[in-house]
Amino acid sequence: MIQETKNEWATKNWAAYKERYNSIDFDRSSRQERIEIKESRAGVPTVRVMSSNGKWIFLHSSIDPVKEAQKIADSVSSDPGKIIVIYGFALGYLVEALLETTDKRNLLFIIEPDYDLFCAAMAARDLHHIIDSERVHVLVSNLPGEIRTNFFLLYDETKYDDIVMTGLSGHQTVYPTTYHELVPLIKDAVDAKLFNLVTMIKIGPDAAKNALLNMVDYCTHPGVSSLYGRLAGVPAIIVSAGPSLNKNIHLLKAAKGKAVILAVGTALKALKKWDIEPDFVFSIDPQDLNYELHFKGLNTEKVALVSEIQANHMIVANHQGPIFVSGDMPIVKWFGEGIESKGKLESGGSVANNAFAAAYKMGANPIILVGQDLAYSREGHSHAAGTNYENQVYSLDENSEFFPVKANDGGYILTDRSFHQFLLFFQIWIETYPEREYINATEGGAFIQGTKLMTLQEVLDQHCQNAVDVEKIIKEAQVDFNIPNMEPILETIKLRLKDTNNMIAEANKAIRYLSQLERACESRQAKKMQQYLKAVNKITGKFEKDQYICEVAEWFVRNDVHKVMTRTHKAVRSENDEYSNAIADYTLYYKKIIEGLKAIKDLLQQCMEKIGSDIDNGK
Repeated sequence: MIQETKNEWATKNWAAYKERYNSIDFDRSSRQERIEIKESRAGVPTVRVMSSNGKWIFLHSSIDPVKEAQKIADSVSSDPGKIIVIYGFALGYLVEALLETTDKRNLLFIIEPDYDLFCAAMAARDLHHIIDSERVHVLVSNLPGEIRTNFFLLYDETKYDDIVMTGLSGHQTVYPTTYHELVPLIKDAVDAKLFNLVTMIKIGPDAAKNALLNMVDYCTHPGVSSLYGRLAGVPAIIVSAGPSLNKNIHLLKAAKGKAVILAVGTALKALKKWDIEPDFVFSIDPQDLNYELHFKGLNTEKVALVSEIQANHMIVANHQGPIFVSGDMPIVKWFGEGIESKGKLESGGSVANNAFAAAYKMGANPIILVGQDLAYSREGHSHAAGTNYENQVYSLDENSEFFPVKANDGGYILTDRSFHQFLLFFQIWIETYPEREYINATEGGAFIQGTKLMTLQEVLDQHCQNAVDVEKIIKEAQVDFNIPNMEPILETIKLRLKDTNNMIAEANKAIRYLSQLERACESRQAKKMQQYLKAVNKITGKFEKDQYICEVAEWFVRNDVHKVMTRTHKAVRSENDEYSNAIADYTLYYKKIIEGLKAIKDLLQQCMEKIGSDIDNGK
């Protein structure tokens, strides 16, 4: 009877887990010899685990695990606006208690580092009510990269103003490694989120603008996915523009034709000065300076460009060699299956990250980093000679934004938060995909966990001895691509223009209703208040359900939207929020969205004119 109940619990729990996390079934053939589910004195299950030193450790109280969990939960703040990070799921008692004691708007993020323990728990108790809860996110993993990525995706800085850490003391004893890594991982995830926010505020409008201006080229050039697997087993050298590039840039000429050379745009001028033609150059930055400083005036006939859809449109428009495109910005969704999948290159914010992901997906092995300092030289330089930043020198001892990280030479070197985010991307990728060989031939800069340190000359001697015709591979990928019929794409753009005009009209109506709502509130006309509030909510619902335009419009006004959302969530948590403040916030939101919508309208009209002209000219 007991076994039947356990089987029912397991079936029910795993079904809930699969549905909630869209997850395939775990391999449940766990090693149960190191895990014991026992009955506590209170008559409910508890669990003990054998630690690495051979000792048995109870993760919950052997007397009353429910009472113990309640005591821990009572010590955690119940105020709203928090993400509560819980180290250790075990049998779920602490999660249950926190669901009862903390504010219903708080999120619980649980890390269970022991896969076998989680499998045992799923058969020990009925847990589906925990798994089903939208307030709960359970991550079963001890991988630092996976923990960081999951928290990054969950954390919303507009909703949460505090992060609270709690957990089971037994977990800290049995699984100390993951526990000691946890705080730095959470901090890294928050830093990454804030870095993304600052980046979006800075370049969001340019990114949205250039994505729309690049739409025709995006449709009419092959995607980077057409190169996937074509360079299997070929060594790839990714050339970045860090100051250590000065030490070995002269050796790269010998790698041409023996490896595939992928350069970031910042390094292109430096390579040209040494008469080195990379096989690929990558571009992601939408700002005008990206074109003006790194590409303008260069002969790029022999270099293939891999451009993200939001990269500065002048780079794409003026490139003389082959072009491949990538990216998955919201506007790509507008066309559904009308445009082939171009391929996505993951990134931590640096174009070198994109090149690294591309090399992996092309099948390259080993993948070699050159000029990838991810830090400042000890003389204060951030970039190599020959780049537009070669004369920039930073006073490293006068700025608290710099902090030390392990260096490739065994000492320490100063980096900043931006460089550190790029470094973390490399480390997480290598941790996730360890089957390739990753070599750091930077000969300076920050240490990247998971890479093998070699000089570039050693790399050339050991890995770059066989000829490889990269130009032929590029040509084959280009020839295999068929330019789509642009007329259906033009029709889709016309529909999006119509949607944009409709949303401008709806936003203007919302502003009028909000003004009328404010007057009704001031005069305490309850019936009219309900009428105008209902009208505003109806329009807000349309914007929330929109699949095409609204998200892109917000890119143009990210800073203002972020401020409004932050104030709105804060007001929801407050007991003293004034109606006038809420009306002012929503009015500002719609005014700013109209600015973004008008920008989209102008750019869509430019796209239509270009496509129409190409169709008329038979292109």
